[in-house]
Amino acid sequence: MYNLLIVDDEPRIVNGLYEQFLDWKQEELSVYRALSAVEAMRILSVTKIDIVLSDIHMPGMNGIELQKQILRLWPRCKVIFLSGFSDFEYVQSALRDGGLDYILKLEGDDQIFAAVGKAIGRLREERMSEQLLQKAKQQYEAAIPMLQKDFLISLLQGELSGCSVRQDRLDELRIPLSAQQSVLLSICRVDRWPENIRPTDRSLLMYAIGNIASEYFSQVTVVSCSMSASHLAILVQPAENGSDGKSDADWGTCLSFVHGTSSDIQDTCKTMLKLPVSIALSGVPCAWTSAAVQYLRLEQLLHNGFGHGHEMLLSDRNLREATDPSSVPAKQYLALRLKAVNQLEPLLMGGRSKEFFVLFDEIEKTARMLQNEPSMRLFLIQLEYSLASLFVSYLNQWGLLETFSSTIDLGPLLHHTEFPSWIEAFAYYRKLSELLFAHRTDEQIDRTEKMLASLNHYIEQHLAEDLSLEKLADRVYLHPTYLSRLYKQISGIRLSDYIKEARLKKAAELLAIPTLKIQEVATRVGFESAHYFAKVFKKNMHMTPQEYRSSCLNGND
Repeated sequence: MYNLLIVDDEPRIVNGLYEQFLDWKQEELSVYRALSAVEAMRILSVTKIDIVLSDIHMPGMNGIELQKQILRLWPRCKVIFLSGFSDFEYVQSALRDGGLDYILKLEGDDQIFAAVGKAIGRLREERMSEQLLQKAKQQYEAAIPMLQKDFLISLLQGELSGCSVRQDRLDELRIPLSAQQSVLLSICRVDRWPENIRPTDRSLLMYAIGNIASEYFSQVTVVSCSMSASHLAILVQPAENGSDGKSDADWGTCLSFVHGTSSDIQDTCKTMLKLPVSIALSGVPCAWTSAAVQYLRLEQLLHNGFGHGHEMLLSDRNLREATDPSSVPAKQYLALRLKAVNQLEPLLMGGRSKEFFVLFDEIEKTARMLQNEPSMRLFLIQLEYSLASLFVSYLNQWGLLETFSSTIDLGPLLHHTEFPSWIEAFAYYRKLSELLFAHRTDEQIDRTEKMLASLNHYIEQHLAEDLSLEKLADRVYLHPTYLSRLYKQISGIRLSDYIKEARLKKAAELLAIPTLKIQEVATRVGFESAHYFAKVFKKNMHMTPQEYRSSCLNGND
């Protein structure tokens, strides 16, 4: 949808064009009108206008002066000038300052409609222009480091499944790693920061540590990512030397190189940056699907520590636990499953039911594996409390406790009632989730239908008043463009068509009253001129208003 503003000091011209553009089928337009440049500026100051049809010769501010103000507010707006006579000097000035077209009023309406169509075409071209695409590409290039960081953090913190690591995604983010190979993880932690260091300096020093790691690991493929204010994740694979994109180096050589070089990174950070750092190294590479578990293991290795707890150089080679979730999962794997409960919250809040239940099923699968393991009871208790907290928080935040108390027993949530088994517990939480999503969908539909019904009622009761898209959008607290799109999606017709149909239906009722003049009927249903009313009425009813009235009086309606 595009917004069109018609500006002229002659009401006959403004109203005539306004009514014709309202009925224009080629494009869906929101049409505004003004009888002076001052009135136009009031509209332009609060409404984004895409196309302006403006007279040049107007009292006060003329069209050329108005154009400069328009382009100051809306630089992409297309201005088409109308004039009652040809004036070469004005034509030059208008087009030189960015005007799209110059039309003589004597040329007729077809030329004006063609010019507006041309303006819409130009707007569409600009939206796909090379310049805009180039600018978007430059902005994307600038954002690549941040996008890389977001991706790796989500992956290593378990928010993104390792199955999501695809080669096309890595290539898109310029991450020079292979999705087909395993990956070797390390963590470099700053043990102690200098006093009074600024946050920006910390970021710079973390960046410097990443550069140092890249320099020392230049014989392998390496990517580093700042995970927090003090933790740097380092991901390594053997360098790709083969023409087929596969590594010629074996993992044994790569592991020896990384483990042997890590102490040099530690010493360089101490010497050059004056920073004591500890490094935790993976003993073996892991699959991408296990990266989050492995990263958490290294974090715990650093947390537990040895000696004085700083400037450590640790490896999990001799401390590895089983990570196969088909048996008893590693504690790190369980910790990630518990963190996954937190990821359910935004999915529930956002109404994303499909993603919610995929993650819910993964959490349930973990619980089923643990239910017969006595040593894992505390994990199960924590999991149950996390789920209960999630749903209580949601119900309380949206004031739904009373609503759902009559639909499902909320005792397990509010009174910490213990379930006989985890099968029953997850069946309960699944049912509650389904009810919440269904309620949200029903509420959205109900709210939308009520809003449209209220809007339709308002239109029917105020046919003689201003029913512009802007005013109607204000009544329902929506953006005009969104209201226009939503109305058509739900009702199947354009809002402007509904207004026209409502006006014509009411006009038909009023025409059956012989004491009302046709001009009066036109005014009562929102048409400013009897001429335009007659034109629209005949086009839609296939007879003039007078013919329709005669048929009613003759009993042939």
